[in-house]
Amino acid sequence: MRQAWYDTPCTPDSFVHVIGKFSKTSQCIIDDHHNMLILHPDHLISATVVADSFGCLRRAVLQDRVKATSKANPPMLYGTLLHELFQEALKANRWDSEFLLETIDSLLPAKFESILEIESTCAEVKAHMSSKLPELQAWAEMFVRAEPRVSPVVNICDQD
Repeated sequence: MRQAWYDTPCTPDSFVHVIGKFSKTSQCIIDDHHNMLILHPDHLISATVVADSFGCLRRAVLQDRVKATSKANPPMLYGTLLHELFQEALKANRWDSEFLLETIDSLLPAKFESILEIESTCAEVKAHMSSKLPELQAWAEMFVRAEPRVSPVVNICDQD
């Protein structure tokens, strides 16, 4: 590694991906104009976090560890829970009510402080989340398939 890459903090235990042209002796020179090294490629960082880090290099780490910079509110909590529920359903490829309700039950304990902060209860949050299950299931019925549909067009009801 050369130029700006010289100080990349690689250690013998680091996971890296090297993208570039390798010589016949399996060497790849990484510099400012050729090739690239990705340190710890299994850590996903959004483009927004990377862009925000230019002003303060510690900001990305602090935001990841602190997670919230303002008081919780119902839309934020429900959005986070729905995102996590959706993610778990996609990973398991299970959209049945039993699985989704069990997943909601497993997600709520980690959000207990936020539930209290919005002056709600686990039962109220579960009821609200449960009311969204038909929409999640309808989306999955339409878009989650082992094989593509014959017609990629989604028909939307005509509005008068």
